[in-house]
Amino acid sequence: ADAAAVDAAVAQARAAQPGWERTPLTERIAILRAYASAVKAHADDVAQVISRETGKPFWETRTEAASVAAKVEISIAAQADRAGETLRDGDGFALALRHRPHGVLAVLGPYNFPAHLPNGHVVPALLAGNAVVFKPSELAPATAELMGQLWREAGLPDGVLQIVQGGGETGKA
Repeated sequence: ADAAAVDAAVAQARAAQPGWERTPLTERIAILRAYASAVKAHADDVAQVISRETGKPFWETRTEAASVAAKVEISIAAQADRAGETLRDGDGFALALRHRPHGVLAVLGPYNFPAHLPNGHVVPALLAGNAVVFKPSELAPATAELMGQLWREAGLPDGVLQIVQGGGETGKA
């Protein structure tokens, strides 16, 4: 993707994000859980793609696929513990802590764990109501494409996760 394609992906994510933010948390959680189920159902496919792209042994990439699915429940538990709204009295004034989505986030994926490491940012970002533009390592593009397919299979709305492929110039854009 050149700079114009990255700009287009960001624009699509920006257009989709407000609707995703308004999606009730229970529905976002349901989609995340459907994603985890899809990853589990296709765990061998995920592991094979990672093995092919990174050269890692299959036993190791199966572990990476399992960690991708496990991140969903970890993120849901963390969100329940840390997010929400807290109001307190502050010696004559009110203290409020509110968690809100940031909008569109960029995730740059590495080569060494092409599914697990970006997933560790994508899942919590989506759970919080953000949209994501994900640029995977140019050495592991098929892993990202498969993950995107599994998100679509899970019911993630169009535009909420944009995948842009390319090298360093794409990442800079």
